[in-house]
Amino acid sequence: MDKRSPIGQRFAVALGLSTALVHIAFSWRYGYYRDELYFIACAKRLAWGYVDMPPLTALVSWLAAPAHYELVALRVTVAIAAGITAYLACAIAAELGGGNWAQRLSALTVALTPAYLFLGTTLTTTSYEPFTWALAILATMRLARSRDPRWWYAIAGAFTFGVYAKYSMLLLGATLLFGLLVTPERTVLRTRAFPIAALAIAALLLPNIAWQTVHGWPMLEVLRGDVLGRHAFNSGLQFEFRQPLVNGGAFLLEQLLFTNPVTAPLWIAGTIALLCAPRFSAYRFVAIAFLVILLAAVALNGKGYYIAGIYTPLICAGWVALERAWHARPAWRFAAAGTGLASALLLAPFTIPVLSAQGLIAYSKMLGITGRDRTPQHLVQPLFADEFGWQTLTARVAHFYDGLPPTQRTRTAIFSDTYAGAAAIEFYGPRYRIPQPISAQNEYYLWGTRGYDGSSVLAIGASQADLLRALFRRVVLLGTFEDPYRWAIEGPTPIYLCTQPVAPLKDLWPRLRWYGA
Repeated sequence: MDKRSPIGQRFAVALGLSTALVHIAFSWRYGYYRDELYFIACAKRLAWGYVDMPPLTALVSWLAAPAHYELVALRVTVAIAAGITAYLACAIAAELGGGNWAQRLSALTVALTPAYLFLGTTLTTTSYEPFTWALAILATMRLARSRDPRWWYAIAGAFTFGVYAKYSMLLLGATLLFGLLVTPERTVLRTRAFPIAALAIAALLLPNIAWQTVHGWPMLEVLRGDVLGRHAFNSGLQFEFRQPLVNGGAFLLEQLLFTNPVTAPLWIAGTIALLCAPRFSAYRFVAIAFLVILLAAVALNGKGYYIAGIYTPLICAGWVALERAWHARPAWRFAAAGTGLASALLLAPFTIPVLSAQGLIAYSKMLGITGRDRTPQHLVQPLFADEFGWQTLTARVAHFYDGLPPTQRTRTAIFSDTYAGAAAIEFYGPRYRIPQPISAQNEYYLWGTRGYDGSSVLAIGASQADLLRALFRRVVLLGTFEDPYRWAIEGPTPIYLCTQPVAPLKDLWPRLRWYGA
């Protein structure tokens, strides 16, 4: 039986367009996020894969090259994806039988979800997840209800696009398949379209699979390095831990923070409704998939944002359930809607750059988050803090590089211990007439030493300082770099001059390699 409600097309399209335009309107503020600079570096070396990611974000960055990688050009596709996600929320709510009230509140809540606000204004490998996961789930829901096997081809398209953006799409695919297998909707697997779609996905992903295979599946080492390299921010805040039990607790807390603690009861209620309400029986597999993916992420010591894309259908189910339960209580409905939207707007400046940096600091002080007891006021949002200081770092490195004797300068390699520092120097370096940098983290490791022999290395960063002292007989601290806006994430960054290597740099290179975030 078809239980769908007609989708309010006019509102859905208007909200989708408005969401995209709002993201575009503020995407120029602040600066490049650390990963965006790395994507630009990868865009100059297009490949079917990279050590730590599939190729889509590099390709998107390459498309921004004619605009000189300006922020708006770099981020426009994720803004569009955010707009489509809001539209899909209306469609999912309608699929669940929700009326205009549920559809509109579902779309507004999704559009204002804290994690989605940030992802719609910043290019990351996770930025397409809310869109691709919602699309794949909606197509699977329609397949389960209609039993029309042609939906398998839409699922294959969404799934393939999602994997090329981020490998976590594989986890969604596995859990959705499990959810179908353990419910009566398993009958949709007994069709010729299912294996055809699976083969199509495998064929389309083959170039990336081949790249990872040829390079020894470095992504697995990246995931291991992500766990081993976890530490607290300079502010003392820490959400990701090496210890599984501690990390599991932090992971669950992050789910509330990423989805707005005030509106989190919506997706919790939506999960329960999908599991228990007879009217949602055809879609029970979605809740099962969510619970399995949640447990899997905790068991694998995952980071909190790894499953950020799953919440759109759960939020929609929550509003549809409330619309029905409170049909005769309009005051309750308006109170819930008003509270949810007000809290989302209150939190919005921390996830979308509607305020200047100083404006956000002042807003944080007004809320008592920073500057209490006459302590210094800081930019407390670590994600925004990571968009500042990159050009200033490059200028600082150029100062020390230019201060070297000319004969030494020509053989001096500029080495960053992180891909972000290297990508920043690569991007801004030509303005200061310094050579392209090298790094041994992730894809930069494969790009090699650029022919430097290691007799003189200008090294930036503290994470490999002890290793540098072991590989070079002379390591001198020239100075440090710090930016007040970066206070939340890191302290002063040391800059060393390393000379007298124990072996040529090409022989030391494997010892410097590290894969991880």
